[in-house]
Parts: sequence; C-alpha cells; structure tokens
Amino acid sequence: MRISTAGMYAQGLQSMLQRQSEMVRTHEQMTTGRLYSHAGQNPAAASTAQGLDHALAALDSYKTSAGHLDRRLNLQEHALTSANDRVGRARDLIVQANTPTLSADDRKTIATELRHLRAELISIANSNDGSGRALFAGTRDGVVPFADNAGTVVYAGNDGQNNVVVAPGLNLADADPGSALFMRMPTGDGMVRGSAGTANTGSGILQSASVTNHGAWNGSGITVEFTASDSYRVLDGSGNQVATGSWANGQTISAGGVQLKLDGSPEPGDSFSVQRAPEADIFATLKSLADALEAPGGSPADAARRTNALNAGLGDLTSAQEHLIGARASTGNRLSALDAAAESRIATSLSLETTLSGLRDVNYAEAASQFTMQLTALEAAQQVTLRIQGLSLFNKIG
Repeated sequence: MRISTAGMYAQGLQSMLQRQSEMVRTHEQMTTGRLYSHAGQNPAAASTAQGLDHALAALDSYKTSAGHLDRRLNLQEHALTSANDRVGRARDLIVQANTPTLSADDRKTIATELRHLRAELISIANSNDGSGRALFAGTRDGVVPFADNAGTVVYAGNDGQNNVVVAPGLNLADADPGSALFMRMPTGDGMVRGSAGTANTGSGILQSASVTNHGAWNGSGITVEFTASDSYRVLDGSGNQVATGSWANGQTISAGGVQLKLDGSPEPGDSFSVQRAPEADIFATLKSLADALEAPGGSPADAARRTNALNAGLGDLTSAQEHLIGARASTGNRLSALDAAAESRIATSLSLETTLSGLRDVNYAEAASQFTMQLTALEAAQQVTLRIQGLSLFNKIG
C-alpha cells in the first residue's frame, strides 16, 4: 500500500485543524458561559431550552399579575376595615340614641355624626387602587362608582368581577364589586326583619322578631294587626287571617313559625310585620336612621315610631357589620392564596432554571479540564506531524 508524502501531510494538518476547532469551541463556551451560541450546534437542547424560556416568561407574567392583584386586595381589606369601623361607630351611636332621656338636640347631634359617617363611607366606597382604577366599580373603568344624588346613592359600576391568573391553573377573584359590598347588605338578623307600621298611632314597640320554626316559616311574611288595644289578628302574606288572640304588654306573639315581642300600648289599627330580610344599601340605612332621629314630635306615638326605627336600624347595622367581616375574610383567603401561589411560582421557577442551566450553561470546571485535554491533543498532533515530516528514505542511507 502506497501512502504519499502529501497525503501524510494533509492528514496531520487535518488532525491539527480539528483539535484547534475543538479548542476554539470550548474557549467560546468559557467566554460566553453558554454551551452553544446558535441552535444548529445542539438542536435538541435548543428546542427544549426555548420551551423552558417560554415557561419562565409565563411565570414572570403571573408574578406581575399577582403583584397587581395583591395591591388591590390589600387596599380592599383596608377599605373594608375602615368601612366596618364606621358602621360600628354608627351602631354605637344608635345604642346611645335609643334612650328616652335623650333630648331633641342630643338626637340631632347624633344624626349629624351619622350623616358624616355616611359621607365617609361613600368616600371609602370610591377608593381607587393608585393607578386610576376604582376598587369597587366591578369591571368598569373610568367611573366614580358611588354618587349621592339628592340623598340617594347611585352605583355607576357593574356586578362584574375579574379573575386573575396568578399561577398555572390558579385563578383568583379581583376586588369585589361595590354593589355586593355596599348596595346589597342583609338586614334584620339576616333571615327575617321586623318593622312597625308607618301609620301606627299607639306607643307599641317591636322589641324583636325571629324565626322559631323553620319548617313552618314559608318566607311569605306575616302581619300582626291590633283590632283593639288588647286583641289582635294575624294575617299571612296574602292578607288572609290565620290566627287571632288577646294581648298584654310584653307578650310574645307566635304564628307561622315566627315570633314577635311587643311592648307598650298599641292602638286599634296598629300593625307590626315580619318579612324575609330584604337587602338594602348601607347609605340608605344610615340616612333613614338620621332622618328618624331628626323627626319632630315628642308624643308617645312619636317616641314609639322613633324607637321602632332605631331598633330596626340597629339590627340592620349589626347584619351590615357581619357582612363586611365576611367580605374581609374572603379577601384574606385570597391574599393567603396569593402567598401560596408565590411560593409555588418560586419553586417552579427554580426547577425550570436548574433544568435550563443544565441544557445551556457551561460547567466551568469541566470546560477548563476539557480545554486542557484538547490542548494536549493538539500538541500531540503537532509532534506527530513533525515526526512524519522528518521521515525520508535518505534517513536510511548511511
């Protein structure tokens, strides 16, 4: 077999060039910190890394959305706390006002503070998130949710509520719409609400109303109407008489699964009703209480009307506080879920980054060792080539 001198030289040169190319590649990896500079050098790793990059970008997007939601929910929790404080103060004022020894001027002073608390609640309900968006406008932007229109608060938002993706597969509700928080508050005890007839002329006072038999209570409401100062009849929701009885001061009347406790001296024609507790806005509740305190008249009938209004309003405020506390608890649950989502994102991101680093990043200790080996191989190839170049038949003649 004949091997030409040119062929041996070419083979030696090719070996040195290959070793140099490998060294250049390793040096580039050590300089850039990446195992490859373009996808063609490792298509499989590049494709997998691209998928991981997209996943990490999605996690960053979730983090941004979660941060925005966290700010809004914290602002909501603060607003609900402030609103609950105002409602609690209003409740304390009604307890204070519901005493017969209070003068008309004292009642007007309390009414003035109630109206001030109402104005503060409207301001709280119009809170924004610091970026120009109202907290409690639902999904509507660019509106002031609540406006006092001649004593009636009008809601300009909607009932919508955005869901925000804060982690893979996890959506959390944004701030609650103001209609649910402030305009649809439960009244009475949350189930039933008692009230005195607006045309009552006696001094009868409804002390309490409650459901005693849920099986017998059909939710249609009943009305106790006094046919004389010591007798009454009970009407159902359709106005049909379902019971009659005699009455004495302080007696409890039971019918249709509910009971009413009455004091005072009702006049014939006076009535007291129990209905399924309706929903009412807190602003209207505070206004009606202030109006009741400012109403003129010092007769026993006037005092009874005022007391009945305050008793009913006191129950409404208690239910309103419970409603706000429940909304705060829901907000707190979402904030806790946000914290859990953040921990999940961090763990997932760390896992993805570790995998991505293994696909793309250089292990400097390994690369340095490989570079040394390649340098040694190049030097060996150079030595072999030099020795081959020194071979000649003339070296055998002597």
